[in-house]
This record gives sequence, C-alpha cells and structure tokens, in this order.
Amino acid sequence: MPAESPNEFVIASRVRTVIVQQLAAGPTATGELLGEIAASESAVYDALSSLAERGIARETGSESQSEGTWALTAQGRIVADSVEAWQATESFLEIDPEYWQTHRVDVIPDPFRRRLSELGDYEVYRDGPGEPNRAEQVAVSRMAAAAAPDITTPFYSMNHQQNVPDTPETRMLVTRAATDISAQRYREGHREKLEDLPAVQMRLTACQFASVVGDGFVLFGLPTVDADEPTLSDTSATLFSETESAVEWGTELFESLWERSDPMEPYMVEHHADVL
Repeated sequence: MPAESPNEFVIASRVRTVIVQQLAAGPTATGELLGEIAASESAVYDALSSLAERGIARETGSESQSEGTWALTAQGRIVADSVEAWQATESFLEIDPEYWQTHRVDVIPDPFRRRLSELGDYEVYRDGPGEPNRAEQVAVSRMAAAAAPDITTPFYSMNHQQNVPDTPETRMLVTRAATDISAQRYREGHREKLEDLPAVQMRLTACQFASVVGDGFVLFGLPTVDADEPTLSDTSATLFSETESAVEWGTELFESLWERSDPMEPYMVEHHADVL
C-alpha cells in the first residue's frame, strides 16, 4: 500500500499538482498539457504515468486519435477538490500571516471557521503610532454608511452605538456583558435615555467577536491570543473584505447566530427593569 495519501502524493510534486488542476477543468490532450505546463516533456510524462498508477488520472481516447486525452478518475476529482481547498487556504493566509498568528479563531463557530478561506482577498486595518484608533474608525465608518447592516458586538462602545444605522432592517446581536455595561452607563448618568436605537432589531448572543455585514462588504474583529478571556474590550485590528464570497460567508454566519439568539426584552425586564 502506498505510504503517501493521494493528496500528499499530488501536492508533493508541482508538476503533478498542475496536471491535476488542469484536468479538473476537463479532459485535456497530452499535447496541450505538454504545451501549457512549464516543465520538461519527460517530467510531464513521468507525472502522468505516476498519476495513472495511483488511480488519480487515466488516459482516454480512441486508437484513431493522434494523441491521448487525459481525465481525472473519481478519486482524482476528489483529490482535485481537496488540493483546490488547500491552495485557497495557503493563498488566504499569505495575505496577512501576522494577523492569523496573533488572533484567535476559536470564537468563530466551527463550520464557519473551516470556511474562512472563502473570504478570498481582504485587508487588515491596524492601529498605529500615527493612527491609534484606525481599526475602530474603519469599522464605525463602514457601519454608519451601510443602509441596514447586520452587526455582532461583544463589547460596549458609545461610538459604535451612536453610529448604528437607525432603521427597522438593521439587526444587532450583542452579548449580555455588553448589555449590562450599557445599562450601567445609564444608571451612572452618562446617558439621558435608554432608547437610543428604537428601530433597530436587537437580540442577545454569546459570540465573542465583532462583525458588520453590509451591502458589498464584511468586516470583523477577533480577540488576540494574548487575551485571558476571548473578549474585545479594545479592538486594535479590523479585517475587511469586499468579495462576493466574503459577503455570502458573513451573511450565512450572521443568520446562523441570529437563529440561535435570545430576545432582548425578557433579559432587560429581569436584570435592568430600573432603566427601562
């Protein structure tokens, strides 16, 4: 039995990887493979032969054809899908490896964490010496400009609250801890009235990351690996993406959280009736 798995066998060779990628688009003639792959003819022939021996690709075509045509087997198709996902992950991490070394992803629900590479291209806005609040400014300005965003926040920020679009279509998920802090601000006299967001749909969540999903963009903030608890009391980096797949990912994530969230009113009545 081969020591390497089919996946390992393919990605261990650049030529085999390129051939599998090429065949994933459809059956390809030998001559076309030789012409498009940047490798010697012997290297391409060796790779094709080894892929055939492992049951990943097979040569097809009738005797009347001047050259053979290669196609993936069922196993090869599965391997091609796996290689594509692996390469997407590699490309995703290469955009900003530092971010993924210094922030936690365990706060993202497992099914969506596994799909992070679907965000595709993105940019990370960080606080810096000349811009100490850059991450927050980017998040707030994007949120404020959105018509009816979906928002998730695990922390209380007056700046955020004042810039949430006040529309019935805007939905906002907040944690109980953030709700408690907001209520306490009123008790201490820092705010005059509680109902600053009368039209916004608000519900309770347990998630410890910040996100905004709007028309054509998604942004989020994650806690750092240095945090004792997975909370975002001070956001220092905001990840921003405008890809179609990122918006789809963010929308599905929010919908999943919204379906499992709890109504706000019973919690307020039980714990903060004095400020209602």
